[in-house]
Amino acid sequence: MPRSLSAGLQTQVSAQQTKIAFLVELNLSTVIRLTDYYRDVTYNSESYEAGGSFLQVDSTTETGQIEVNQIVLTFSNVTDQVLSLVNNGAFTDKKVEIYMAYFDTNEDLVGAVNYFTGNIRSVAVQESLDQSVLTLNVASHWANWNLTKGRHYSDESQQLEFTGDRGLEYATQNRDNVRWGG
Repeated sequence: MPRSLSAGLQTQVSAQQTKIAFLVELNLSTVIRLTDYYRDVTYNSESYEAGGSFLQVDSTTETGQIEVNQIVLTFSNVTDQVLSLVNNGAFTDKKVEIYMAYFDTNEDLVGAVNYFTGNIRSVAVQESLDQSVLTLNVASHWANWNLTKGRHYSDESQQLEFTGDRGLEYATQNRDNVRWGG
């Protein structure tokens, strides 16, 4: 995928010394932004929290082919907020954006590029007395190629969208001899 980099970012990427960090945005029911940098980072007016959840991002490659790319994110020392969202099932098919941020020698953020964007496919939690480790498998949008989109019309689905609407209350009932018209 072609990317355009600002002049400052081009200079920083080609510099002899550069520092990088991952910025991860989990678009769960509550948006969570984390970084593996040693301090909080602000990018695009959004703050990415450091320290609370130790983050590891797998490498990925671009091939130019239409394929399902996947990446694994690992969080150790997971916060109760993140565990609660996962235990409540708030992770299913949610969008994850990962950026690679570049810092200059003064540790000022120069810019960031999109490293990976996808949806959460699966989650695993391993807990011990010392720590909780959360592993997210994130796949590109091609992973849902055969997924049937749309809405199943039932009273339950209608109540989720429009509480109190009784338009589909009898949707599951049918009659054999329905006459249309006059």
